[in-house]
Amino acid sequence: MSIESLFSSKVPWVTRLGGVASEHITASRLGVEVIRIGGNAVDAAVATSLTLAVTQPHLGGLGSDLVALIYTASDGKVHFLNATGWAPAKMSRSLGKVPLRGPLSIVVPGMLAGLYSMWRRFGELEWRRLISMVIDGVGGGFPIGPSLVRAISNVLNDADDAFKSTYPINAKPWDLVKIPKLINALRLIGENGPDAFYRGDIGESIVNHVNSLGGVLSMSDLRDYEPEWGDPICVEYRGLTVCETPPNTQGLTTLMILRLIENEPKAPGPFSPSRINTYLKAYEAAYSARDEFIGDPRFVKIPVDRLLDPEFLKGRLGGPRGGGGDTTYFVVADPEGNVVSAIQSLYYHFGSLVTEPKYGITLNNRAADFSMSGVNEVAPRKRPLHTLSTMMVMRNGELELALGTSGAHYRPQQHVLMLTNIVDYGMNPVNAVNAPRFLWGIDGLIIEEGFEVTGLSVRHRLIKYPGSTGVASILANINGVKILYSDVRGDGAALGL
Repeated sequence: MSIESLFSSKVPWVTRLGGVASEHITASRLGVEVIRIGGNAVDAAVATSLTLAVTQPHLGGLGSDLVALIYTASDGKVHFLNATGWAPAKMSRSLGKVPLRGPLSIVVPGMLAGLYSMWRRFGELEWRRLISMVIDGVGGGFPIGPSLVRAISNVLNDADDAFKSTYPINAKPWDLVKIPKLINALRLIGENGPDAFYRGDIGESIVNHVNSLGGVLSMSDLRDYEPEWGDPICVEYRGLTVCETPPNTQGLTTLMILRLIENEPKAPGPFSPSRINTYLKAYEAAYSARDEFIGDPRFVKIPVDRLLDPEFLKGRLGGPRGGGGDTTYFVVADPEGNVVSAIQSLYYHFGSLVTEPKYGITLNNRAADFSMSGVNEVAPRKRPLHTLSTMMVMRNGELELALGTSGAHYRPQQHVLMLTNIVDYGMNPVNAVNAPRFLWGIDGLIIEEGFEVTGLSVRHRLIKYPGSTGVASILANINGVKILYSDVRGDGAALGL
């Protein structure tokens, strides 16, 4: 059986104009509609993101963080937006180890502030108009995807009354459902911008609820929060410029892996055991360096140049890290060539499992990624090492690829696999996303069926294809033609003009 016969492929969207690939068809549709009426990629990204916050609230609701790479075609530049949240001012080591869930696992949600900052800098349509389009698009109901149905079922026994009164707990896949509390929140956000969240009634309701449960969040934590702008970190790989999101995100980990494998002998095929063996050595070195050196650059000095030196990385040993966590990624392109590659996340499914009862906003559990010592030690107003990251790839100064995926700590591995599927093994963008994957983490080595495992040097577990190995989307720009695609492993779709 050929490996391609395993791919239950969706249909890519191919266009010379604009399009969106995301994890929910409604989000993709609304993003495309924004482009259709004259909005640019950033306008469409705002609509796509906020639609995902309603249709994928278990992955990337209004209580999320966000990071994005934005390519502006007029000057060929890639901009980095960091809208990851910081710890409350009263959060410190004195509170003990940060729990995985609950009120002490919450950082300030950065997503909404990030979207507004992105729109203020690059957007063209009115903010209120964009929010109105989202409300009109999902307020009357949307088809609930299997991913959300499963997530509700998985956490229902641990959920509180606010959760159960917010989400459609009895829905079946593709039922038409409504989440009116979130729509009420969006109305306020449309009228008052992010102040409704960070300075107004939404924020006050969140703070009061979190603190009633034993949390330490304050209105000053929300009011003082600001996203940050910067530049991506880029390396050359096979004649391409590969750009990732810098610390406090783990995007640098992807680049470390690429630097380590670039000069290694190429495996005889993309599904050969020698490819796995080579990549595992790079993973071990890169993740070891990540955990030792990467944190919030406002608090720790990060030796970026050393971390991109293969000689420094070679031979580093470290245990695997991985496991829980999920996100929702999307990519938007407009007819002028502007592109947004963005990812938003509560971290675990439904994050902290703390849902504010008035507006139905479930808050993240990103503080769970802090440690009790080292560069990632918990501290007031500090951002944790963040698993969010996205990739853009340039050729001769022009954007050729934008990609991303869910997958938490596994994300750098998936970025490397998809990129090298294209660059080193000649796959087209659709097959590069759909191809079987292998992931290395705390549960050992997991391999989707389709790989040859005879001669593999490490213990492993085979899983059925397609498995739960992340949900990706991709944009490829080839000779002026845009190819957008959403992973066969997820519920989403690519749509366009």
